[in-house]
Amino acid sequence: MKYKVTGVNRENGARMALEFESESKAAAERKAAQAGMSVHRVEDVTDGHVAHAMEPGSGRRGRTTGMHPVLKLAIVLAIFAAAYYFVWPMLRPMLWR
Repeated sequence: MKYKVTGVNRENGARMALEFESESKAAAERKAAQAGMSVHRVEDVTDGHVAHAMEPGSGRRGRTTGMHPVLKLAIVLAIFAAAYYFVWPMLRPMLWR
């Protein structure tokens, strides 16, 4: 099978993309590591199109939840408003002593 391995060069951090003929994804990953690459992704390109050989979701970065950022902001503001509504009346008499 033919695999396309992408990653970065360990010495200088430059992006690299190599293609290997190997028996498995792990063998292609080992060959790339021996070539001085820190592997990020391995893709099966045997049929001419990319079929991901890596498990789905293993390289996810960025957004950790599916919540919209505006919804997150609304929830945080609601928590602060509730804290202000319930806690401020107890703290106000202590401040003016």
